[in-house]
Amino acid sequence: MRRANERRAFLAVALLYAASASGCGGEEKPAAPTQAPPAKPEPASPKVPLVAPPKAADWCGEHGVPESACTRCNADLVPEFKKKGDWCDKHGLPESQCVTCDPAVAEKLKALAPAGK
Repeated sequence: MRRANERRAFLAVALLYAASASGCGGEEKPAAPTQAPPAKPEPASPKVPLVAPPKAADWCGEHGVPESACTRCNADLVPEFKKKGDWCDKHGLPESQCVTCDPAVAEKLKALAPAGK
């Protein structure tokens, strides 16, 4: 019986030790906030087009193409277009500007035109 009492005493001490060790964490850390403070809204960045539209000074109003690419006003540009393979022999202008061969080109050029042109 003495042995049983010693075991019970040992178990009681072990349980008390285990209970006190698990409950003692030293310093208690404050609970982390459950919600982050509201973030400051970022200022809206201006929308920039991927391709800059031509400036009004670079627009040939007579032919509806950028002045810097108007072969009808500047014949010196023709060899460069021909060298790139961008030439319509039938109509005598770059294929990229030939609305007769490709009507969709007209819409592309209209989209490039500065406002009011």
